[in-house]
Amino acid sequence: MRLCAVMTFAVALALSACVTTPREPEPPVLTLDARGIQPTVSQLRVDFGRAQAGVIDTVSRLLDEGPDAITTNVECGAGPVTSASWDDGLTLNFQDGQFVGWTNADPDLPVAGGFRAAQSRLAMPQVSFQVTSLGTEFSRSDVFGLLTEDDASIRLLWAGTTCFFR
Repeated sequence: MRLCAVMTFAVALALSACVTTPREPEPPVLTLDARGIQPTVSQLRVDFGRAQAGVIDTVSRLLDEGPDAITTNVECGAGPVTSASWDDGLTLNFQDGQFVGWTNADPDLPVAGGFRAAQSRLAMPQVSFQVTSLGTEFSRSDVFGLLTEDDASIRLLWAGTTCFFR
């Protein structure tokens, strides 16, 4: 009988070693908001008005990759805008070497106010919608967004200066 108990315990122990505990998802490295960027790892903010080189360097370190492209659009209504874009959907906008705005389509980067790209319209906080030449837009506390063509989810979020043509 004792051997049977020992064997049962050994089998149970071996089986328990095969069970994995689900890991908590990694927290986002930053949160975008109406004033700029709040890194998760620091209380220091990256607000609008900061120098372009420092902002790009800081965000590149946070995302563990540099931007895929840095371009300048001289035909923006607000004046020439230089944009640093990451492949996942984040774009930072600069004018005269200063951080002035962002756009985001990356669902892994949260936006203050309870928004996230690709978030279902039904899961969004209370907002009012307006149909414009861009599509169905919304705003809350100086954070703006655009729904997908079928109005089912968030396609794009932004704050500050952008280069949209309406």
